[in-house]
Amino acid sequence: MKAAEPGTQRRSSVPPVRVFFVLAFVLTWSIGGFALLVGSWFPGAQPLSTSSPLYYLAAYSVSLVGFRLTAHYDGAEGVRRLSHRLVPSRSSLSWYLIIPVAYAAITALALSAAARRDGSSLAIPPTSLAPWGLAAAILKDPGPVGEELGWRGFALPRLLERLPPLAASIRLGLVHAAWHLPLFFIPNMPQAHVSLPWFAVGVVAIAVFDTALYLRSDSNLLLAILVHLLANVCGGVALDSRALNDFFATEGAAAALVVAAGGLRAPTKRQALVVRGRPG
Repeated sequence: MKAAEPGTQRRSSVPPVRVFFVLAFVLTWSIGGFALLVGSWFPGAQPLSTSSPLYYLAAYSVSLVGFRLTAHYDGAEGVRRLSHRLVPSRSSLSWYLIIPVAYAAITALALSAAARRDGSSLAIPPTSLAPWGLAAAILKDPGPVGEELGWRGFALPRLLERLPPLAASIRLGLVHAAWHLPLFFIPNMPQAHVSLPWFAVGVVAIAVFDTALYLRSDSNLLLAILVHLLANVCGGVALDSRALNDFFATEGAAAALVVAAGGLRAPTKRQALVVRGRPG
């Protein structure tokens, strides 16, 4: 596969983002299917656990596809731009503070709603555990890094070239939710205990947050990874408290507030350059 000239994009009858979606689904689901076969052949193997290389290979497949297609369509310059989007100083420090505070508030509201509904006491985990929980998630959860170079690194900029921000967010969120579909039928996966419609609401909400951040942080990709990480960590807290559907609903309400507040409004001149040029 020959790389394109720097700064150019290969012409193709099939939109690159569609190629990405197909390859991401095929690769991840194929690896996952093979892992299930391994599990049936060797019952003690646990191929879809964090101790298995197949688990990490499946999780990282989306970012691998996004990185490879970036090299294919945009060449070395495209890879450079994608890599530069991971530089922490690309966006204001305030975003790295706002996102954790926002997710802490979403989690607290969800736990409170569940407690009121069930007539139980509100159980918020000790805040002293937060740094340890995040550290463990960074090491054990391959999703944020393993996926975001694909969903927000490759797909989002290309969707924004053709669609308004809200439409791009909804489309990407629904595709991302559908990508998880097989996990709902595997008993030892967290999704097996989750409502699919509410899960889709949560994933679309993440897509809205990430699009708003993309437009306002010079397309910083680390922020999308942080959102994904915190959504998974806080979702785990809510699941332990049996408040996960409330968590997804609260994420959806927060995303609606972002939209209502103009978080996805038409880009400024500078932001338009970000959308069109996929800057580095």
